[in-house]
Amino acid sequence: MAATPTRAKKRLGAYLRGLRERAGLILRDATKELRLSADAVVSRYESGHNRPPWSSVAALLTLYDATAEERTKAVALWEEAGVATPQVRLPAGAPKTFRELVRAEQEASRARIVAPVVVPGLLQTANYAREVHASAQQSLDQAANVDAFVAARLERQKLLEDGSFRLHAVLAEATLRQLVGGAEVMREQLEHLLTIGKKANVTIQAVPFSAGAYGGMSGGCTILDYDGDDPSTAYLEYPAGGAWVDNEGDVQHLSAMFTSVSKNKALPPAGTVELIRRVVREL
Repeated sequence: MAATPTRAKKRLGAYLRGLRERAGLILRDATKELRLSADAVVSRYESGHNRPPWSSVAALLTLYDATAEERTKAVALWEEAGVATPQVRLPAGAPKTFRELVRAEQEASRARIVAPVVVPGLLQTANYAREVHASAQQSLDQAANVDAFVAARLERQKLLEDGSFRLHAVLAEATLRQLVGGAEVMREQLEHLLTIGKKANVTIQAVPFSAGAYGGMSGGCTILDYDGDDPSTAYLEYPAGGAWVDNEGDVQHLSAMFTSVSKNKALPPAGTVELIRRVVREL
């Protein structure tokens, strides 16, 4: 299995690269110090693809003339890079960007989501998820393993179990009223929102029809926040898949948009509960 870069390994790699560059050394110098045959090994350490053994880190710190304080920080970063994140088993046909989203969720501390059309995956019931995936596959020549995608979606939801991961979802009223799978499936989904919304780490708000236009109504958006100094990242959904927003300014814009929608357009959680209950009664 190919090595997978993680944010913790990337932090360690970036730190080692910074020390090397400060020392005025090139990759070849580090390669020789570690008695390696190719610069690519050190390059993968610095890119966060591989976590170097501590003996290599110690040798590089000596080569880079690291101070005692820098060594202490390197130890902390190296230990953090060794903490394995939970793995969600995804079907073979899952798009690369979606795989990256699932992996990023495991490393994040909070997700902020605007959902103008579909209930977010982290809040879906099995029957609702099955209907969504089955519908998406109708236009494909080969039907994907819907059950495998549903199982993966439910496994992702384990993030919400211990309370350490926070979710703040803003759903359009249209999302609540779209009869995905019919009245029975939708009633089950709405009742699930009422139940999971009681968790301390889950906040659900709805944007009523009366709110008019709002930022994010043209497409789903997920903003992931991380502990420490790591910047937030954003993921945009569209019919053919999804895309990451790399520009920091664009991520900040999306974050500001989320704040504006949640504060100025969406109902508070209590009002959202009343709206959901009303929709359930109407089914």
